[in-house]
Amino acid sequence: MADHNNITYYEDNDYDDNDDGGFDFLTPQESDEPYTITEINAGIAQILGERNTLVWVEGEISGWKSYPSGHCYFKLMDENSQIPGVMWKSAAVKLDFEPNDSMAVFAVASISVYEKNGYYQLNVHRMMPAGKGALHLAFEKLKEKLRKEGLFDDSHKKTLPRSVSTLGVVTSKSGAALWDIVSVVAKRAPQTDIVIIDTAVQGDKAAGQIAKSIKAMNDYGQVDLMIVGRGGGSAEDLWAFNEEAVARAIHESRIPIISAVGHEIDFTIADFAADVRAPTPSAAAEIAVPDTKESSRHFQLCGERFIRAFAEYFGDINDRIGRIKSSRAMSLPFRILQNAEQSFDEAGERFGRAMRLSMRSMDEKVKTTAKRLNALSPLAVLARGYSVVQDSKGAVIKSVNSIELGDIVKIRLADGSADALVTSF
Repeated sequence: MADHNNITYYEDNDYDDNDDGGFDFLTPQESDEPYTITEINAGIAQILGERNTLVWVEGEISGWKSYPSGHCYFKLMDENSQIPGVMWKSAAVKLDFEPNDSMAVFAVASISVYEKNGYYQLNVHRMMPAGKGALHLAFEKLKEKLRKEGLFDDSHKKTLPRSVSTLGVVTSKSGAALWDIVSVVAKRAPQTDIVIIDTAVQGDKAAGQIAKSIKAMNDYGQVDLMIVGRGGGSAEDLWAFNEEAVARAIHESRIPIISAVGHEIDFTIADFAADVRAPTPSAAAEIAVPDTKESSRHFQLCGERFIRAFAEYFGDINDRIGRIKSSRAMSLPFRILQNAEQSFDEAGERFGRAMRLSMRSMDEKVKTTAKRLNALSPLAVLARGYSVVQDSKGAVIKSVNSIELGDIVKIRLADGSADALVTSF
């Protein structure tokens, strides 16, 4: 007998065939106690547990069930075999997708034994869709490569300008991200010009176009800041922003860049390479331009503080003059001091009045300019009752010759959009 991990293996298993087709095994020594089934299962579980080996496995899900406890039970299978699997609640809550039957997945698991029923199973610690798993590996590989080259170092990050006269945007003109950016800029800083390079942000050729557009914006050279991004989507939809060409174009840009890709939970290689990462396109616009109304209030407060400080300064001078005037040494030239005091008062009054008029004039100019620019905004046109009609691909319809009876068109209004059916001309 050979002892190992509390299980005894009988090495001599010679047998003779009986007439009834059975087997006669050698009888153990009388001192040996037979193992119970529970002890055998426990021993096997101990052997597997001590090895504590993780496996990287690929298979299809079958019979996925999630219990109220939060634990999930299923099978992983291929064309020839299957293995039971379990994912405890602590691992299941970290899933960022909804597993379902026939879904191909990658899993990191350990092999364990369910002692009660005597079968082994996969104890899954992490799981991801097979396609996403491949993308994740590619993402981490490129991220590590570029990190080692220093593309993500803080020393390369450019400071965003405090004032933006012209904002550059690299995104698709038909995407929701552009409307979000334009809407925020129009509300916060209508005096800011926007230069847009219409760029594919999804598909096999998107990465090259994004990199080319970033270079073109730098060659143009008339923008103070650039936003590069798109709206939300699947990992595959956002993948163009995980390409090396885009990361290098962002790194080499002379113009500061804010990345705005997807939603707050989405991270791309472009985010690490950019000077600032924004969680959404709308947030990127808020970072890019200050709120004009807030700036106007700030200037007003500064003016009021200056006037108070000026009054306090001349108040101190008046006090000093009063003390000097009442002194015996200055009793004779009292008239001269009176004239000087009056001159100071008049000068202070004129200066304060001039400052108030100047601040009021500046405030009116800011408001007038803001109103004019807001009137030129495409959103303001929509707010006056106009609308923009687009086809199914998002292109603006400028003539009835571009549509046919039965077409579905999108009508964009100031506060939203609606689909319509063309029934007549």
